[in-house]
Amino acid sequence: MINRIIKPGIRARLTLIILLISLLPLTFLGHQAYDYQKRIITEEVTASHLELSNTLAHGIYENLEFTRRLLSAIGTLNAIKNQRKEVIEDFFNALMSQFAFFKLMYLIDSNRNIVASSDPNTKLPADWLYSKAIQRSYQGSLSEVFKSEDGALYMTLESVIKSTQLHNINGVLITEVNLTSIRDLLRTALRNSRSQCLVLDEAGTVIARSSPDVRTLEITAAETIGSDLTKLKTIDGEPYLITAVSLKKFDFYQAPNWTIILQIPEKQAFFAADRFRERITRILGLTAIISIILAILLARGFTAPLANLIAGARHISSGDFAYEIKPLSNDEIGDLTSTFDEMRINLRETRADLDYRIMQLSTLYEVGKAISSVLDFRKLQNMILEIVVKVIKAEKGSLMLLDDSEKILTIGVAIGLSEEVARDTRLEIGESVAGWVVKTCQPLFVRNTQTDKEFHTIKKAHIRAGTLMCVPLMAKDKLLGTLNVSRSEPESFSDKDFELFVNLANQAAIAIDNARLYRYAVTDEMTRLYNHRYFQQRLDEELQRADRYENFVSLIILDVDHFKKFNDTYGHPEGDRVLKTVARLIEKSVREVDIPARYGGEEFVVICPEKNGEGSLTPAERIRSAIESYDFRIDGKKIQITVSLGVACYPDQARSKAELIQKADFALYYSKHHGRNQATLYNAVMNRQSDQS
Repeated sequence: MINRIIKPGIRARLTLIILLISLLPLTFLGHQAYDYQKRIITEEVTASHLELSNTLAHGIYENLEFTRRLLSAIGTLNAIKNQRKEVIEDFFNALMSQFAFFKLMYLIDSNRNIVASSDPNTKLPADWLYSKAIQRSYQGSLSEVFKSEDGALYMTLESVIKSTQLHNINGVLITEVNLTSIRDLLRTALRNSRSQCLVLDEAGTVIARSSPDVRTLEITAAETIGSDLTKLKTIDGEPYLITAVSLKKFDFYQAPNWTIILQIPEKQAFFAADRFRERITRILGLTAIISIILAILLARGFTAPLANLIAGARHISSGDFAYEIKPLSNDEIGDLTSTFDEMRINLRETRADLDYRIMQLSTLYEVGKAISSVLDFRKLQNMILEIVVKVIKAEKGSLMLLDDSEKILTIGVAIGLSEEVARDTRLEIGESVAGWVVKTCQPLFVRNTQTDKEFHTIKKAHIRAGTLMCVPLMAKDKLLGTLNVSRSEPESFSDKDFELFVNLANQAAIAIDNARLYRYAVTDEMTRLYNHRYFQQRLDEELQRADRYENFVSLIILDVDHFKKFNDTYGHPEGDRVLKTVARLIEKSVREVDIPARYGGEEFVVICPEKNGEGSLTPAERIRSAIESYDFRIDGKKIQITVSLGVACYPDQARSKAELIQKADFALYYSKHHGRNQATLYNAVMNRQSDQS
């Protein structure tokens, strides 16, 4: 996990690159657009504030100038000049009812006495000076802003009263002007604006505000005299965009040094910009999501083929060459995947070939090791065929041996064939498949017996569907026979199977040749059964083994009935053929562990290890029946051949080798004197009958 964080994969890097490519320009452009919009809004707000301040300045000045001129015009009235109290007071009340901005009006004579007033309780301020009032009147200046007890703001205006005849100053007309008119002017002007407005006097006192909740701002008149003030200031922790303009800027005659402040909270001023920024943020978020999805899809489209290739490489590295690597794209990675899969197939075939070679060598070694230690000819044949059938996975198999004297092929051992076929099959050289292989000394591999035309020329009848292999058994340029295997399914043997089969056959031929040479030393030359000397040796060994393991050994002795008469009638060559036939039938009728031998003349013996007397009657009867039923012919005429058999068991009926042979011979003697063609188990009565005879 740490390694993945430190070294992100292609998918993560591709996702990051796509995010950066898509978000960075959009973020930069969005930020630039936001700043530009704020700058435009600031300029527009400032321009709007300046225009509005100009309108308000003119409105304030015109209100003040109107009030000043109105007061001057009132001072020229004869009623005012003549200082007639009743008339003046009525006039004052009439004026105040018409002009709401007049809060109070009163007339002072030259003696500083109040001649007339709109309020009978009017008193002069303690610090009021007649001379200062005359000076302000001539200058047209305004007084300071005052606050009444009810909190209302007002200021005073003075106008001198001159006599009608002498034009001397005989009084001062004073009015207190209510400044609520300025507030009303502000509210009217800002009715449809989000901005707020303040009017400050020279001391910074608020003269009017557009609404009660407008926050005040500390700006002195000196700051705005030189030029307009436009800046961002914080009021009670909230940023405001303000524009401050002095009335002095407009060169009004005798204009007061007041400051008009227009302000708007930054949040409201930049509301559209903030909305734009929110939209940009949402767009960025949506873009990020789309980019991530797109990056994942692109990364998946890019990395999925790589991941597929990596998965295939891991399977191959683990030795799994059966895992198919299919290309997921038609680009260069797809071509690389296809090439990699071709390499996998080549590696699989190479490995399969190596595995097969190793298996072949191992099999050949094991087979050679197994069969090289066996010299028993019949046991060796069975072992060879069983191993070959198992390794090749054949359904049927046979090992056929060539009789040098008769030039006839007979089945030595078979698997998957009936006993009758195995017993009766006799092929001449050139006859059928095995005969053709012996004749040509060439191996035969038929993949499909029904479609192979060459095979049909070899075997012209009784062709069954399937596949077969037949190899000659050659050792030191001597032809020993053939090894045959088959399956019922066509094309089920491969070239490698055939190659292995040939190698197995070559090794088997060597082992058979060695066993054959050994057999010549211990077997009878005519019958190919073990000779008398080997019989005596093996009987000693089996008796010792029986003593060691407290087991049984039975002995069967058989004799061809009327054999002397047969020889006299048909001649010794036919007699020899009878003996060979009997020997072959004995071999096929006993177990592999049983030991058949020629005892002498027309007598044969079979050692049956680990079988008691009753059990040995079964193979004895099988031998008798096989010989009796054999179709033996001379010149086309069937000649009946039978044998008589005697059986004895060690240690039940004999305590030594000589006694065992003697007791079996007694049983044979009994069979011959009681009708022949029968098998008899020894008992004590036979011993007495033998003594009597």
